[in-house]
Amino acid sequence: MRLARGLRHLSLSDGGCVATIGNFDGVHQGHRVIIEHLAEVGQNLGIPSVVVLFEPQPREFFAPDESTGKTDPFA
Repeated sequence: MRLARGLRHLSLSDGGCVATIGNFDGVHQGHRVIIEHLAEVGQNLGIPSVVVLFEPQPREFFAPDESTGKTDPFA
């Protein structure tokens, strides 16, 4: 797995990918199912799987007083 903080860290030579984008505030069962399916599709196609998320989370950014935080924050 590779963590790329921002699009500038991705290269056009990466050759494409399968991706999902979402508000992943922690990896609960629903997120796990999405990510497992994504990985399976990527493996079948022979291309990387990419999870695109927001840091900070939209609620943290737009309504910090209402934010509950993340269950698994990035280091």
